[in-house]
Amino acid sequence: MPQYTFKHAIWHEEDGVEDYNFRKFLPKNKKMHNWIDQSKKTAVNILHTHTVDRGQEALWGSLIYRQSAKSKDSREVFHFYLSEEVFVTNKIDFEQDADLEKDEILRQMENATSTIEIMNIILGEMVASILHKIDSFEERLHDLLWAIKEENNKKTLGEIENIRHEILLWKHLIMGFQEIKMAIKETFGKKVAEEVEYQRTADRIDRCVMLVNAYEDEVNNMVDIENVVANYRGNEIMKTLTVLTTLFTPVMAWGALWGMNFENMPELKWQIGYIMSIVVIIGTTFVLYLYLKRKGWMGDILQSIGRTTSGKK
Repeated sequence: MPQYTFKHAIWHEEDGVEDYNFRKFLPKNKKMHNWIDQSKKTAVNILHTHTVDRGQEALWGSLIYRQSAKSKDSREVFHFYLSEEVFVTNKIDFEQDADLEKDEILRQMENATSTIEIMNIILGEMVASILHKIDSFEERLHDLLWAIKEENNKKTLGEIENIRHEILLWKHLIMGFQEIKMAIKETFGKKVAEEVEYQRTADRIDRCVMLVNAYEDEVNNMVDIENVVANYRGNEIMKTLTVLTTLFTPVMAWGALWGMNFENMPELKWQIGYIMSIVVIIGTTFVLYLYLKRKGWMGDILQSIGRTTSGKK
């Protein structure tokens, strides 16, 4: 498999962490074997450090650097072993992502002064790829902001939940890069943090964290707006139904009374009984309407109906 030799460092890119060509660079210890066993079905990030022996510090693990929002099993994992003498990784699938251009990354590595700097270059480009994807994500978020104002419905609520899920995936993805950034400094000392590539990668990671946190706040505000609107509409609907039911109470009450079949019902023999029943029903309904209006229980409903009617016109 490819071996890239630079001025001060070598990068070994092998097929997989279980291959002999990968394992031959690793020191033989129990932690390494456990890591290789865990990496067969990596579902979470794995990170180990060795700082016991001065001058023999090492960092190794597995990093999920690409995760599909549609399938939990669709992800790309970066396995690596890093020391000051050796840097070995599994094969990175550059072709899947136009933002991860291998030739460009190799050109950056030509001036690398150590294996640690090569590692930082790879991590920095992976984070840059995430930032590019976040840009397209921002367009969807912008459209959703206006959808809430213009057509706040069940479909919009579903899109909010999809966006929220993607943000959680971004946060989970970036968390692995944050951990490695801190572990590199912890393992190899403060001098590493002064190198240009480390600082560039750290700044990109911080920018990712800032954007994702900001987007999370926006989505949380969207959910709050959605809840307020839904509660307001629910209250308006219940209020309208209650008032309408109350207004039709006289009709139902008088209708139930005159619908009885008792023999002694003088009203049934009145010559003007039909007209009088209509007058009584309208009169009692109007009195009830005036009472509700005086209490201020109908103003909003009438205004809402007026706005809806004018909007349809």
